[in-house]
Amino acid sequence: MPGAIGNAKGVDLNRASREELERVGGLGQDRAERIIRERPIRNWDDLKNIEGFSDTLVEDLRQAGASIG
Repeated sequence: MPGAIGNAKGVDLNRASREELERVGGLGQDRAERIIRERPIRNWDDLKNIEGFSDTLVEDLRQAGASIG
């Protein structure tokens, strides 16, 4: 079960708009902007290299249904 992240099912981190990313509980505006700035994200390890994305947060995103398209 995801920790601090809300439902992210169907959210592709490489294609979602800033607003879609912000709607994922636990991301917020700053993290959404960092994702967009660092695209393309090729794998989950790439996401861990972005400031503010811990191993736990990345795993929570995976479990909540986010994808890296």
